[in-house]
Amino acid sequence: MNADYSFLSPVRTPASTGSLLRVGIVPTPQFTLMSLACFVEFLRLSSDESDFSRQIYCSWELLGSSYDPISASCGFGLTPTQLYGDPSAFDFIVVHGGVMHSGREVPAELYNFVRLAVDQGVPVIGLCSGQFVLAELGLLKGLRCAVHFSLAEAMRRNFPDVTPVTDLPVVSDGGYITCPGGLAAVNLAMHLVTNFCGNSRTRKALHYLMAGRGFDEIQQMQEDPELGLKCLDQRVMNAVGLMRQMTFDRSSVAMVAQGVGTTERELTRLFRKHLKTSPGDYWRSMRIKTARWMVLNTNRSITQIAHDCGFTDSSHMILWFNRSFGMTPSKLRRSYSDVGVS
Repeated sequence: MNADYSFLSPVRTPASTGSLLRVGIVPTPQFTLMSLACFVEFLRLSSDESDFSRQIYCSWELLGSSYDPISASCGFGLTPTQLYGDPSAFDFIVVHGGVMHSGREVPAELYNFVRLAVDQGVPVIGLCSGQFVLAELGLLKGLRCAVHFSLAEAMRRNFPDVTPVTDLPVVSDGGYITCPGGLAAVNLAMHLVTNFCGNSRTRKALHYLMAGRGFDEIQQMQEDPELGLKCLDQRVMNAVGLMRQMTFDRSSVAMVAQGVGTTERELTRLFRKHLKTSPGDYWRSMRIKTARWMVLNTNRSITQIAHDCGFTDSSHMILWFNRSFGMTPSKLRRSYSDVGVS
């Protein structure tokens, strides 16, 4: 094939005046690839016209203690583009974290580099779970920091003098910027680009990212009142999020309450106020709906489905299934199979 794409190349190169925003990214072992991609892609699109990827307005480097690939939580490895050196070569150092329970230790060289950046007055950012590295270095004492709601309890338990914030995409306090990761990494990049490169660069990047309108469907899912994610109380929203994460676990409502920084009694009051049901009933309904989907869309046995959906045994699931849908899982599966529906 000899298709010609040369006409898509840039026509001219802007005069080089040096990047307005220079970012050094320091990933920990098992960092999350999505957060890194969201953050870097926004910088890339902000840095040049179209999507030519030239580092004109922004520049970025992936830093490491060696050129050995650093493994992401998905198993992919990224090779650093530059070794740890002088932090003052950057306007920001971004400590990019990820999975906390992998058992992979953060290298001492990373801690030393972050400490050097702080000593030189280079602003440091905690992205995804990177703020835990900052907390371990004692940098966040008495400060607020943005964390993913599922990690708020870990922050409170290990660093009681740090205040976790779960309802903001970016928090700036005491000279440190933190972001919980995921799609919020776009908010972090927007924050930096707007302040250093201006609104026009931010709008340009947003236009490219949103061109496919892919965020509309995500927004619609978030606004589905059945998910409990439209509630005005952040504790209820976070509790629902934790329940969805723990659909396969036999955890208690008390553990969910602890995970969102409240008591079981208070969480029950909040659920009854905002969702007109108890946390236990809401969670059970969530499990039953998951079980129904698995009955209709998988070949797993009823016993397996009961186990996967967090029920103590299949009899317990069948009881609640019958109450919710007026028939047993087996009968529902047969009825759909008889008419060729799956």
